[in-house]
Amino acid sequence: MIELICIGGLKFKELNPVEQKFVKRINGFFKFTLTQLKDIGLTDERLVKEKEAVKIQKHLKRDDFVISLDERGRQMSSTEFAGFLSREITRARGRIVFLIGGFSGLSSVLDEHIDLKLSFSKMTFSHDIFRIVFLEQLYRAMTILKGITYHR
Repeated sequence: MIELICIGGLKFKELNPVEQKFVKRINGFFKFTLTQLKDIGLTDERLVKEKEAVKIQKHLKRDDFVISLDERGRQMSSTEFAGFLSREITRARGRIVFLIGGFSGLSSVLDEHIDLKLSFSKMTFSHDIFRIVFLEQLYRAMTILKGITYHR
């Protein structure tokens, strides 16, 4: 099972059908869950990160393989990402969990749970756009592994 845990909902409601389309397609390959945690309604970034970390920790399990989506993380091509997922799916004892933090990013408190920091780009994306990019890349990885022509 793969899960995406993210803070906050989509602000551009027009992207909801796109998000749902990719979630449905991904579920055609394996069990996938998108868990959306409520935004913390504060402006103090340190406090927001702390409170979001507590919320996220409540959703993590001992055997999870946790990947934070972080601009300072390791970069992979789509093919490398597909191969990585294939290896992790076969050896994972628990879930594979991807994390997208809130507007302040993820708290370092979560570092003890994180097995890999993964970057899709050195560029900064809005949360809404990045969620769609992530889902598309997850779907693309599955089509690469199954030999489906979508990825060309």
